[in-house]
Amino acid sequence: MGKRAKRKIPRNAVESLLGTCEFLSEEWKKPASEIFKHFLELMDRYADYFFDGSWPEKYNYEEATTFTDEDMDFLLAKKGEFGDRYETICLKKNINLEDGFQGYFGMFWTQQAFHEKFVRPAFKPVIEAFTGLAHRNENAQSALDRLKKHFETELIHDSLTDLIEHEYPDESTRKLIGEISELVHTSEEIPPCGNFRCSWYSRQKYP
Repeated sequence: MGKRAKRKIPRNAVESLLGTCEFLSEEWKKPASEIFKHFLELMDRYADYFFDGSWPEKYNYEEATTFTDEDMDFLLAKKGEFGDRYETICLKKNINLEDGFQGYFGMFWTQQAFHEKFVRPAFKPVIEAFTGLAHRNENAQSALDRLKKHFETELIHDSLTDLIEHEYPDESTRKLIGEISELVHTSEEIPPCGNFRCSWYSRQKYP
């Protein structure tokens, strides 16, 4: 693929990207202008990757949710930059000439695809073990103690938070997860996770 003549996103992508920043503003608890500036800074910082090749004519779901060797090499190229590089990939995969920028849901689909392929496999054994304990009506402390025999505490926390976000468990299961999360952050002294899906963190951050 040839280099793009100018390091610019399509003109019609600016408005839709601004709209996405407005949408994210509530979720991220940041001004939309700050998010937009952050995205532009990522494009500039990683310009060699972001502006390599030509923009596709149309949005292609399969391409936007597939991670090439080039994507993965870029993502893992420098330790400590995973989050920024991940966002850069999601931005790049959702720009096209016809629609400009595919918006919040385009980024969400890209993120979901990455999550399912590279993140969730590590969580599934914990989730399966927890589900069995929940069906046996284990209390939070007992369930956590049993899970800790096989899994690290942080992995337990992250797995159960992921379960809340992606599988929409019933109210009693959500309650048990919340109680385990509180134990993890208090008795187990795991630092605040920064994930608003964690009920304990949400209560501390937004009482």
